[in-house]
Amino acid sequence: MPHDHHKVSVVIPTVGRETLALCQEALAKQTRLPDEVIVMVDHHRHGAARTRNEGIARARGDLIAFTDDDAVPPSDWLERLVGALDHYQAGVAGGTYLETDPLLNAIRCRHPLPEQEQVDRRGWVGNGGNLLIRRQWLDACAREDGHVFNPLFAGSGEDWELIWRLRKRGAKMVYVPIPVTHLRRVKAAGYMRHSFERGRGIARLFCLMRNDETGIVPQDSLLWGQAGRKIPPRWFKAVWSKLIGPFEAKQFRHKRHFWLFWFGEKAQAAGFAWELLKKRCVTGRGNTTGDGRLFGSSKRRAS
Repeated sequence: MPHDHHKVSVVIPTVGRETLALCQEALAKQTRLPDEVIVMVDHHRHGAARTRNEGIARARGDLIAFTDDDAVPPSDWLERLVGALDHYQAGVAGGTYLETDPLLNAIRCRHPLPEQEQVDRRGWVGNGGNLLIRRQWLDACAREDGHVFNPLFAGSGEDWELIWRLRKRGAKMVYVPIPVTHLRRVKAAGYMRHSFERGRGIARLFCLMRNDETGIVPQDSLLWGQAGRKIPPRWFKAVWSKLIGPFEAKQFRHKRHFWLFWFGEKAQAAGFAWELLKKRCVTGRGNTTGDGRLFGSSKRRAS
């Protein structure tokens, strides 16, 4: 029986991957068992944002954890996250992934994350497959924004967009160095598609942030700031890094992985540019609306 006096719900969005069974088995072996596990099947491929929102609506816990159908949490995952949340009196606790795919692992290892549990002011917390949030903060988002995870980020970035709104509301974030094993395997074409969609998600987040007056950012980025502080976009460095660089071949053991990563950065830049031009965000004619839509014109909503 748990000794933390919480009721913990775990929400898992799924598109029917066989690895879901491994995730469920791992949750059944937790040192701090979940009080309920809610599996939400995305039958129509609406995206993880909408599916997670449906799971939150069904959840009864005062703490809600999120993981994915291709992720396997370690046995002390919930115990560590709940303990960190209570110890720091925080609103959000989370960690990262341990990648099983050689390419994804090589990319993630470029910038190692801290090995010590700590309050997060740099944007380490935000991976939607390794996250625990107090229900009261999610309820505030649903009440004031009309949603928890923004459905417009159906392809990529819905977790970081939520983290940004939670930071603006004052939620304390705690980084917990307990990675969830990610079973996703990628091929070159799939990685390029994912990079393009990631670029689109970054553009949507950028468009939401550029007129925001709080000065708060979700994570370190050349596009919006560092250490939680908003600064003007460093366009030259960003363009140089994405279109010419990155010059990080020495950080990859295999040249093939470096070149896939290098071309992936170009695909990400293309997705970013496509979304900005499509929505006219760069010109300033696009705007955010009170109901969470990225752009004022109903004829130009994000897909």
